[in-house]
Amino acid sequence: MTGNLPNAGDEVDVVVRSVKPFGLLVESDSGVQGLVRGGGAVAGANVRVRVIEFDAAESRFSARLVG
Repeated sequence: MTGNLPNAGDEVDVVVRSVKPFGLLVESDSGVQGLVRGGGAVAGANVRVRVIEFDAAESRFSARLVG
């Protein structure tokens, strides 16, 4: 992993890796994976999200789309 780990409240740019019925599986530029509930993007898209929670033990985060 490179870069900074996300913190709750941060806005970060991520890449949508997969679209699932429950939301978007995304990855930050630092390699941390996350879940964005809902949809509104396609696989491969770059989107901006606001981090809701970061789980350091699992190195993953939950977020929502900004905008």
